[in-house]
Amino acid sequence: MGRIQHLILWAVLVVCCVAERQYFFQSNSSTWEQARLHCQVCYKEMVSLTPENIQQLAQNLTSSYWIGLRKTMNNVSFPWSRWSNGNPLAFQNWYPGRPILSKPKNPVNIFNNYYSILPNYCGCCCTNNSNSTSVPPVTTVNSSYHGTDFTEKVNMTASSTKTPAVTKMTSVMTGSTFFTGVTGGINGTNMTSGNNGTNETETDVYIEEPCIAMLSFGLWFDKICSELLPYICYEDRFYGNATMSNKTLHSATLSWTRGPGDISGYRMEVKSTDYNLTLNHSSLNQTYDLSNLTAGTQYRVQVFPIKCGRDLNPQNVSFYTKPGVIQKLNVANVSETSIFLTWFAPEGNSDLYNIQVRGEPDLKMTTRIESALVKGLIPGGFYTFEVNAEVEDKSIEGDRMDIPSYTKPGMVSNLKPSALTNDSVQFQWEQPTGNTSGYRAHAWREGNNGTVDIFMLELTYTNLTVGNQSPGDKIWLSVVALVPDRSVEGEPSKVIGRTTPGEVTNLRLNITEDIIIVYWTPPQGNYETFSVQLKLNASNKEVETENTTNSQLSFTNLKAGAEYLVTVTTLNGYLKSYPISTADFTLPLPPQSAQIDFFNKSHVTLSWKAPGASQGVQIMYLVKYITEFWNDTQTYETHATNYTFHELHAGTNYTFEVRVKAGAQESQPVQTSQTTSKLLTTSDIFTCC
Repeated sequence: MGRIQHLILWAVLVVCCVAERQYFFQSNSSTWEQARLHCQVCYKEMVSLTPENIQQLAQNLTSSYWIGLRKTMNNVSFPWSRWSNGNPLAFQNWYPGRPILSKPKNPVNIFNNYYSILPNYCGCCCTNNSNSTSVPPVTTVNSSYHGTDFTEKVNMTASSTKTPAVTKMTSVMTGSTFFTGVTGGINGTNMTSGNNGTNETETDVYIEEPCIAMLSFGLWFDKICSELLPYICYEDRFYGNATMSNKTLHSATLSWTRGPGDISGYRMEVKSTDYNLTLNHSSLNQTYDLSNLTAGTQYRVQVFPIKCGRDLNPQNVSFYTKPGVIQKLNVANVSETSIFLTWFAPEGNSDLYNIQVRGEPDLKMTTRIESALVKGLIPGGFYTFEVNAEVEDKSIEGDRMDIPSYTKPGMVSNLKPSALTNDSVQFQWEQPTGNTSGYRAHAWREGNNGTVDIFMLELTYTNLTVGNQSPGDKIWLSVVALVPDRSVEGEPSKVIGRTTPGEVTNLRLNITEDIIIVYWTPPQGNYETFSVQLKLNASNKEVETENTTNSQLSFTNLKAGAEYLVTVTTLNGYLKSYPISTADFTLPLPPQSAQIDFFNKSHVTLSWKAPGASQGVQIMYLVKYITEFWNDTQTYETHATNYTFHELHAGTNYTFEVRVKAGAQESQPVQTSQTTSKLLTTSDIFTCC
């Protein structure tokens, strides 16, 4: 049983790992040996049956067919153990009573007792070819089948002269055995033997080395191997691997896997939309060089191994030839952040075009037309654009063609007159976004009789002075950014500047508590108006700006004691002279309501209110204390409306003053007094007690 279990396990593993099989019914009736030889030459082997394939095969049977099973496959194999392909016999489907396992060469006479073999049990007798001997008078045959015991003692005596001995054998038929499906005699009849002995019928003739055929209804029957029958071959479906290498514009090398068995040759079919080639190739070398192909074209190749005039499963491969190089790559248009490229298609076919900016892995794109707008570039940048054709599945691409180009530089920004005098204008600007190698500046003067060129020059810095001009001249300047090879330039930026009018002189102020009157002397030359600006100096907050053609101007309703800054600028159109400024304080008024908020033996806190005319502005206060006893006085400055005096003498009377300070001017003081707390003496302590 251990051997049987190992065979069954082996069979299961073989079935799990077997390749996809194809079965071929052969109608040319042959002996079993001829059939097997044909299967081995033109296929793989004669069919071996399994529970999985027998139903499929039985549906196509029209007669008896040889299958790949016989009693002994070779001199060393165990009988009925393997199929012709070497697989273990793990499955059986015998016709009832078949195969006939053994039969004596001479009839066996049974003596003494009559015995019979029950219909549902089986056994076998094997011939002993040894010299004739006497058979013991009593032999016990034990037989069991699926758990039912059957034991019968039979007395028999064999012939003692030239009669082969017959040995009765015990067969235990449990589980999967070598002889399943044998249930009694053929067609359900009992096989019996009497005292006179019986011989087998013609259909039960024992065959020493039988071969097995599958009957038209699927059961197996042992036959003489020389009988002529159709047969069934099988072959594992062939899955080869065709590959392409050395793909060029017009050629490629095809390689494929050798077919199984005796292959007589190969048929190659190469197809495309405009190409069809069928070629028989008998060389043992599994390669072929395809030529005269069209660049950038897809080809579908099938290689059929030919075996006994039959096509095996083809090896398939699809490939593209290498696309050609694009033609006439051109930069058609340039902007600050993009470049428009055009080109002509390469020879042959192409499906896609790849555009790559060299050195910029993120700047790439794919298109199906012969043009592309490459975006995301830097103004004034230098780029090399590489364009190549590619096939649809991106498996192969053509050689690249490249073209260099600069993007257009950006426009300079913030171009403006920055320093104006009465005979010159200085211009300045900022570098544009991106890159630039320099600038070209063009200056001209606008007059009543037209324009006059002043100069045109190239420079690398971002400022320029146009000098030696007359007061009031209109000076135009245009600036463009450049790239090193001057192939492109930025858009021009233009601005106008004028020489300035002269500044005022002798600026002076006349001041009261709430009024400032400004006086000045006008400049020489041309001017239109004067701009007079008034600011609070402490906060730099503009109070008022007035334009006038006169040489004086009054500002009223001002804050007392505040410092004001007055600036006078000469205007000539939009042109301004150098501003002339002066600052001064309005006259101060005294603060209000000085009072003592806190005091102790060494500290006094004094508070007050700002003058009514000084509300809302920051002014300076002078705080002062006076003590006649100690002949001491101290003065402090503060912008706050309270102040704490420290380190005072205890028990001392102090006079406190608060004034508003406005430059060199001081208001009248407001006063208050306070005596600091006394220190406690020993007598004071006893008095308290």
